[in-house]
Amino acid sequence: MGKQKATPRRAPRPKWTRRPDARPREILDAALRVFAKRGYNAARLDDIAAAAGVTKGTIYYYFKNKHALLTRLAESIGQAEVARIAALVSDAPGPVSAQLRLVMRNGFVEPPDDEDRRLLRVVYLALHADAPHLFARIVQRILTEGWALIATLIERGKATGEFRADADAETAARIFTSGLLLQQLWRQSMDLDAIDPFDQDRMVDSTIDLFLHSLRPTARVTAGRGPRRTHS
Repeated sequence: MGKQKATPRRAPRPKWTRRPDARPREILDAALRVFAKRGYNAARLDDIAAAAGVTKGTIYYYFKNKHALLTRLAESIGQAEVARIAALVSDAPGPVSAQLRLVMRNGFVEPPDDEDRRLLRVVYLALHADAPHLFARIVQRILTEGWALIATLIERGKATGEFRADADAETAARIFTSGLLLQQLWRQSMDLDAIDPFDQDRMVDSTIDLFLHSLRPTARVTAGRGPRRTHS
């Protein structure tokens, strides 16, 4: 009886061919960790490919270049963050001022509740210092969506009489966030806390109080009459 010819074992298919739908997300996850560890400028596509367990050619199949990787990464996490805060506001009871406080504390003070958000913040801070033009392009959409959300809340407060009827909601939304955003970036990227330690909760709470005070209708006393509400 002759020997039975052994059937050659089929080599396992590459990982990326087994899960093509999941591959872009896995590449993005790997890119986030490499960017946070090495910095955007120092990170190479070879590093990201190794972290994702794919070839560099596979990355090029899904993404044009390293910039496209970062842009998609920031957009996906940023959109999820805006949606998360919008959902918090939609479920929050009470006056609009309380909802605005919730938005600002979640956006500027509360620590990230997941690793992706924390790592993306690390990448943002590095970009702001090392590649400000790229940083600006990446965060444009996140900023404009955040401003739109805050402006919508201010308009809601105007409609209920909680805020001044003549308040410019769109301008207020931009000014409200800009000061806090710059403070966050300056303090972390320039190590200002080493020479000018300042409590972050105090910074945010005081800013919110000042901002809300500027939106409230004012009262003035006219001769022979009691206090009269005015929008001046």
